[in-house]
Amino acid sequence: MSQLIRYRAGCEYLYVADTAHAPFGTKSVEEVKDIALDCIRFLRAKGADVVISACNTAQAALMALNAQPQANFFGILDFDLPSDLKKVGVVATEATVSSGVYLDKMNRIGVEVFQRPCQELVSAIESCAQDEKIERIVSEAVDYMRQVGVDAIILGCTHFPLVKHVFEGLSGGILVLDPAELLAKKLEGLLLKNPDGKARVKFYVSSDAESFSKKVQRYGVALPYTVEEFSWGEVTT
Repeated sequence: MSQLIRYRAGCEYLYVADTAHAPFGTKSVEEVKDIALDCIRFLRAKGADVVISACNTAQAALMALNAQPQANFFGILDFDLPSDLKKVGVVATEATVSSGVYLDKMNRIGVEVFQRPCQELVSAIESCAQDEKIERIVSEAVDYMRQVGVDAIILGCTHFPLVKHVFEGLSGGILVLDPAELLAKKLEGLLLKNPDGKARVKFYVSSDAESFSKKVQRYGVALPYTVEEFSWGEVTT
């Protein structure tokens, strides 16, 4: 979200957080696919012109089951990698690593890839864990990437850019890439601005809006925003 706002201000952003079904990284591919399609239908019903799946795990499931929509849909894996990279590391959820989507993507462009599942980091960020715990988890992942000699580390989970500064601080100069930023650059000209030129965000949360609001406040949103809780039982798809 923050990268889209950075590269395309003046738009209205709708964000659905299916907190009732989280976490997704430990669910089956079929379960994640169904959840992802429900979220896409929800956003379409709310009037979204373009739908972007910010979740690596969700897009991996959609791709694995050939269920990814074609019209006005983009996933976080649709980014373009800088052309000078030959060896990259990916930190992601268990499900994303197991899916092999990053292996497929990098193999198609002749880039060697090393993966590191970091499911514990998802839970740490979700629970607003102490900095020391987050630093320990990140340090273990970065140490592995240094040992295998990667040119860059890709943050292969939507949560991880929230602690990108921690990765950068421990990386020893290894480039740290946020797929959301790379994708936002690619889609900059596609997103339509509001007629009044004012940007805003509407968060839709499927459970515990209060807890979600606290996380938004902690990590910050640069635009005026609202948080609305909904129930999947109330949604007609």
